[in-house]
Amino acid sequence: MEDWRQQFDDLRQRRPGLAARVCRRLLRDLQKKKLVDLDALDELAAALKAGQKKTHDPNRPKPRMTNGSKEELYALALEYAERYLEPEEITATMLLVEKRMLVQEGARLAEDPDTPLDILRDKIHEFLDFAPGEAVAPPEDVMGTRAALVRRFLTDQLDFISVAKNFIRVLDFGEVLDHILPTESRSGRLGGKAAGLILAHSILQEAKREGRLEADHKIPNSYFLPSNGILEFIEHNELDELINIKYKTSEEVRDEYPLVERLFKSSAFPPTIHKGLEEMLYQIGEVPLVVRSSSLLEDRIGHAFSGKYKSLFISNKGTLEMRLAALEDAISEVYASLFHSDPIEYRRERGLIDFQEQMGILIQEVVGREAGGMLFPAFAGVAFSRCEMRWSPRIRHTDGMARLVLGLGTRAVDRTVTDYPVLVALEQPALRAVQRPDEVYRYSQHDVDVMDLRESQFETLPLADYMRRVGRAIPNMNRIFSIYRDDQILPIVGILAQLDPDELVVTFDGLLKSPFPRELKTMLDLLEEGLGEPVDVEFAHDGESFYMLQCRALSRGALAQRVEVPSDVSEEHQVFSANRYVQMGQANDIEYVVLVDPRDYEELQTREEMLRVARAVGAVNKALPQRRFLLMGPGRWGSRGDIRLGVPVTYADICHTSILVEIARKKGSYLPDVSFGTHFFNDLVESGIQYLPLYPDDPEVVWNDTFLNDSTNCLAEVVPEFADMEHVVRVIRVADAADGRLLQVVLDAEADKALAFLAEPQG
Repeated sequence: MEDWRQQFDDLRQRRPGLAARVCRRLLRDLQKKKLVDLDALDELAAALKAGQKKTHDPNRPKPRMTNGSKEELYALALEYAERYLEPEEITATMLLVEKRMLVQEGARLAEDPDTPLDILRDKIHEFLDFAPGEAVAPPEDVMGTRAALVRRFLTDQLDFISVAKNFIRVLDFGEVLDHILPTESRSGRLGGKAAGLILAHSILQEAKREGRLEADHKIPNSYFLPSNGILEFIEHNELDELINIKYKTSEEVRDEYPLVERLFKSSAFPPTIHKGLEEMLYQIGEVPLVVRSSSLLEDRIGHAFSGKYKSLFISNKGTLEMRLAALEDAISEVYASLFHSDPIEYRRERGLIDFQEQMGILIQEVVGREAGGMLFPAFAGVAFSRCEMRWSPRIRHTDGMARLVLGLGTRAVDRTVTDYPVLVALEQPALRAVQRPDEVYRYSQHDVDVMDLRESQFETLPLADYMRRVGRAIPNMNRIFSIYRDDQILPIVGILAQLDPDELVVTFDGLLKSPFPRELKTMLDLLEEGLGEPVDVEFAHDGESFYMLQCRALSRGALAQRVEVPSDVSEEHQVFSANRYVQMGQANDIEYVVLVDPRDYEELQTREEMLRVARAVGAVNKALPQRRFLLMGPGRWGSRGDIRLGVPVTYADICHTSILVEIARKKGSYLPDVSFGTHFFNDLVESGIQYLPLYPDDPEVVWNDTFLNDSTNCLAEVVPEFADMEHVVRVIRVADAADGRLLQVVLDAEADKALAFLAEPQG
């Protein structure tokens, strides 16, 4: 071993201040072991320096410590250390002090917003690489650096910092810093989506180290474009006039958005960002990517912005120049979504309109494997630590739930018009939402989202076509598929020589009988414990590994007390009832009912008429008193796809209603996707909007057609500009139609019953 004095002399030459720290630390260690008396030692050092004798007069000040006497004190520290300590102890102290100084310097640089990213990155790596396994920095210094890094790159929210500093290690930040893309300014953060993913990953890693989690998890290879990038993009392209578009009316914002999007997609990126993106693409090669929004406000408790901003898939194939152009086009489109009417109305409702929202970008490699010229995960989905709605009285609120789909997870979080994910209560996976074989087949997934590598684009394929392309290349087919034959659901057993794709049905029966539901619920419970809030996780599985794509705190619906459905309401005063998928809650004194009857809507001949219905609903939503009206309509509100099956509204069109009702008539031969776990459902929960599906053709339920369709329609009075839509959109002023009575709605989840009835105002 090198002589410790030589090491110390080298250190004093290199960093005199650090050498002084070593001496101070040695003094503290000697005092702690009661090997020296510091009072006596510093008096001795001062006396020796001044040529005086040691004095013990308690009425005189102690001798002043001059710079020279400090050197004497440090010399005495080395002398006593050599006398009483082993050389290995002194060397360890030197390493510890240097390690501590490095972590403190990292914190100082992180706290300074003007510190260039590359300097901070180098300092953090210098700390991580220094004497690994030999010196461990004190916990308080490490904690301070963690907190500083969280503040610098993730958020200044104190509640987030107080949690994150306990889980996100400096080592984790070292990996993150290596994947942050450069911008001209140094003030940006990574945004809510990136912050949530980093924290969740660290929580599960800590649980794994503690032996509390057996299942493995990964996150995709990810890169981060900080939030200030959008401000530099706007300034670079002289688009500053768009900043205050948020203060315009919803109609003006909606009308101007197509132009805003085109302006963004036709603009250039600042040189620093352009070069950083180019270097990133050069490093990762030709792998499909997903470009996700990660705004500063996104994924916070109470306002998650679920689905408000865009996420776009790109194939990332071709020359570097082609790939860079496609990536920048996708980022610019995600940037433009900041100015869409939906997120702006969402912010306005939550008192966030004056916040200077900035958009970070999270770029991730798409999880999956290649087969049949496509890339896709074996399965994907969204999972919740709590179950907000039940499809069986045996399901508990704490059971958690998941929505599972074959292929990319887009069909799990978005509402689609022809498909149904598999809903599973994670603690009771055998309790399925549908049971009869014909229903299992009908209400299953019929289309698959993939990255088509031949066409270099995101693609949706019918399940049979998808299977013909991939054959048996899907891992764990017997866990994903069952066979629908002769009105029976049969398991896939053994190796079948002939497997007809048209007989396959996505049930995940095999997966749900495996340890997967329990492992997923354990992860959710650990995340909820760590965050202190219920959580919502998006994930994908490539057949071998589980990948977490996103994690956010889940908004909890108000825990309404149970009110039983009254049994003494006269038949003439009953308006409608329900007996499936009922939440707990009630709404009193509803003043208006807004109805789009499915029978009227499906008679519309053109897409333009259907779009005008959506605009009329949006206008009524704005005109009527907030939370004093009930909105009823066909099929699936807010679905993406065939607008014949549901009015094509967005969040801004329905955000003021008290209860949103979806009407499923037999003629449609489909159930409404009861929306558990979609971005759409998250909006309802966050906004306190109650949700109820109705089946008016069920002989066991009430549907008062006289009240709902024969009452006076006051649409023209409420929104005169849409008077031409009176044959489709009905606005009923309840008091006028019911002799002063108002509509009362009771939803009893425990009994799985709901009733809307007319009664005197509750006050």
